[in-house]
Amino acid sequence: MTEQNNHPSSSLYFELHEHPLVGNYARRKHGGWRADTVLGDLDYPINIAAEGNEPDIAQMSRFKELIALLPEIIASSNLPDAPTEEWRSKHPNYRLLNAKISSLILYEEGSFFVRLDAYPEDDWAPGFDISPDFKVTLAEWGV
Repeated sequence: MTEQNNHPSSSLYFELHEHPLVGNYARRKHGGWRADTVLGDLDYPINIAAEGNEPDIAQMSRFKELIALLPEIIASSNLPDAPTEEWRSKHPNYRLLNAKISSLILYEEGSFFVRLDAYPEDDWAPGFDISPDFKVTLAEWGV
């Protein structure tokens, strides 16, 4: 069954659909889809997004492969565990390698964007651009 959710503050409207690979997913009017789902060995849902009309097995395989390699990928990025010394003093136990994944985007050409959870009240979150062969092309703390 399809539902239409209108979000007046956003120009994007979603149609919700059920799918055996991800549960519910939202199809964007301007292409692509997104879902909150559990993948791989994770025990929590993450937001995933990709191009196409609906999730497919190849996309799910790529997401799972990325998740399996993510600790190695993050370590290779040399991104510090804090964006500033002030942030580090507020969150001394935060470690990138222990952070939950917030979202994964798979682009049409096979590259990814990964956002990790941090402390939303501080506005900072680590993000990684990753090539189709799972190499970090950009790693930075963003606001």
